[in-house]
Amino acid sequence: MGKGDRCAVFGCNNDRRYPEKLLIKDHVTTIKWHYCPPKSRRIWTKLLNREGFEVTSNTRICSNHFVLGGPHGQHPHPCLYMRGPDTSTHSLEIQEIISGAEPTSTTTTRGGQVKRAKHETRASKVAKISSDHCYDTPSVAASEEMPLDSPPSPCRSSSFSCQDLKEEHGYAFMSESEVCTCVKCEVCKRKWRDLEHDRDSLREERDRLKEEMEKRNSEVQTGKDTVNHIYDIENLKHSDKLIHLHTGLASYALFIWIFSLIKPKLPYMQYFKSSQSQSTKSYQVRRTNKPGPKRLLSYQNELLVTLMKIKLNLSEQFLAHLFSCGISLISQVLSTWLPLLSLELRCLIHWPTRNELKLYMPSCFAKYRNMSAIIDCTEVPLQRPSLAKANSQIYSKYKGRATAKILVACTPSGTISFVSSVAGGNMSDKEMVKRSGILDKFAPGDTILADRGFNIQELLLDKPVRLEIPPFLKKKKQFSESENKTTKQVANARIHVERVIGRMKDFNIMKAELPLDMADLFDHIVIIVASLVNLQPPIIPL
Repeated sequence: MGKGDRCAVFGCNNDRRYPEKLLIKDHVTTIKWHYCPPKSRRIWTKLLNREGFEVTSNTRICSNHFVLGGPHGQHPHPCLYMRGPDTSTHSLEIQEIISGAEPTSTTTTRGGQVKRAKHETRASKVAKISSDHCYDTPSVAASEEMPLDSPPSPCRSSSFSCQDLKEEHGYAFMSESEVCTCVKCEVCKRKWRDLEHDRDSLREERDRLKEEMEKRNSEVQTGKDTVNHIYDIENLKHSDKLIHLHTGLASYALFIWIFSLIKPKLPYMQYFKSSQSQSTKSYQVRRTNKPGPKRLLSYQNELLVTLMKIKLNLSEQFLAHLFSCGISLISQVLSTWLPLLSLELRCLIHWPTRNELKLYMPSCFAKYRNMSAIIDCTEVPLQRPSLAKANSQIYSKYKGRATAKILVACTPSGTISFVSSVAGGNMSDKEMVKRSGILDKFAPGDTILADRGFNIQELLLDKPVRLEIPPFLKKKKQFSESENKTTKQVANARIHVERVIGRMKDFNIMKAELPLDMADLFDHIVIIVASLVNLQPPIIPL
């Protein structure tokens, strides 16, 4: 038998290991097993009255033996049914203890008969003490006959009258209204009715809460979750302006199109929690639904959270408030959905062929033969690291602070055709071109436009690619007329890549300081932003 599994009262067979055999008395709602405080162990040992048995820390007594169902209030000790669950002989004891009537004790004779002996109440003890000391205490009948203004009779062995004694030692006297000598008096009945009323009200409250809990569980299981989110895609889909404000997308239809691209992957998606999340799970191999409870946010709301983070750069705490969920859930959603969106939307960043470029060539590029791309770099503020060496690797002299640098290439029609991986702000434009892999995209005979900082002619010698950049002043005092004309032509054509980068900066996450704990997600963020920019209307009219 385990420690504290069985009730220690003699004759009580309640055992927590066998709930189907529990006996619950009328004054108890739920059976519990109560332990004895160290200071009360001697008292409980005497109350149990079992030969050779002592109450220890492992002793447990069930709720049937406590007046209030447990050691509470004025009844901290077990006193009911101490010789077995005999309901016929102990229903009166509950009333006696609750009402304050004379407590009784039981003794067993040799013949097995139970005798009940009444103990002296406080009033009887006071009366006995008064008689022993010869105080003249008038009887009730005499007090009724005696007028109120008559002087009290002197005491036989004291110079003080009984009235003086009551005034000096009133704590030793009790009024008739305070003394209960009958179990069936009106005071006891009223107290008993009040206790029954409180018990019934508590039972009704318990049943109501139990019903609400069952209803709530059924709603969760059937998918009818009634949690009201402050923000929900259902509240925004009626207005394309609201969709554009929160996500940067032109319409709700575009939002649904993006969701349809990733919807087939969602049942098998594994949410990022730690490094262990990178291992393939069994449900992903079997292509079955992910086990576990239903998620608090719907898939569309999780997509909305991710796009709002990119567009508005709201903090995780504020997003958690808007969607009535925890901060850890928002962090988990962002860490999972950003790589997923980057993987699924990467196809929107396309390097076109020469024939495709000729189909969508604006008139301002007609004078450039085989124009393939316009390239430029942009920088995003980055949180300053504490290590000096790390700070020197990402410190930008141009911006005067720690930044992340990105190489962007766009087509003559204004769509983004290439974005590089994120690099430190101290890297030069020439080194960015060399390490980004964009040189492998060029075909022989292509023409590219760039700023003066992209002095990369020697990198293009392996492929006969023409580089159009504004001329350098060098040691001359001013440009010639032809050089000025060339500078204006290149600037007028190259300005479109600045407009494309400006569209990327419309997403607040590309302007605000990026925290270091999101540095591993910044490559995914850049790809998502570039893809969303390509879904916008053309920047250059055809």
